[in-house]
Amino acid sequence: MEDSQKDTQSNEALVEEMLRGTNRVELPSDLKNNPVINKGDATLEAPMTLNKITDAGRVWIWDTRTYEKAPCLGYMLPAKLRLRRDDGSFRWTTNDPGKKPARGSIKCLLHKDSPDRKRFDELGFRTCPKDNVTNPYQLKQHMMKKHPQEWAAIEEERKERERQEDRELQRLILSGQAEKPPLYVKKEK
Repeated sequence: MEDSQKDTQSNEALVEEMLRGTNRVELPSDLKNNPVINKGDATLEAPMTLNKITDAGRVWIWDTRTYEKAPCLGYMLPAKLRLRRDDGSFRWTTNDPGKKPARGSIKCLLHKDSPDRKRFDELGFRTCPKDNVTNPYQLKQHMMKKHPQEWAAIEEERKERERQEDRELQRLILSGQAEKPPLYVKKEK
């Protein structure tokens, strides 16, 4: 038997093993507690309620490197478990790694505890609960993708503040130049 055929068989055996250890999970739904969709009104005279709720069945899977937990539909599980990274390692597993994903401690600029929150409230900016950004680059990406209008306003204010500081510095330099004689005077022969 060829090596590639053996690898494929062993990979399928690993996938089958992970599939055997799965437990279906039910994601929270308000419809079970309150099955009434419509109580009856002018448009629909009879009340409308749910008789039966069916679910495709979800299973928790974990990323093998980041340890992020994600729900996966049962019928998609075999395909997800076969996904590999460029180095050949599996991307997902059904076995809880017992580790938490890496979390940062940087807060979104729009967080309720932001030092500029008072100014942002004046501008009418919403608050953001994100408080686990890992680095300044990710913070910038978060702001650009999740809060593009607020980010544009913050950047505009920052650039205007820099322009004002540059102008003030230029004024100080020019006023200093006018009061003092030049440091270098060219001697004539």
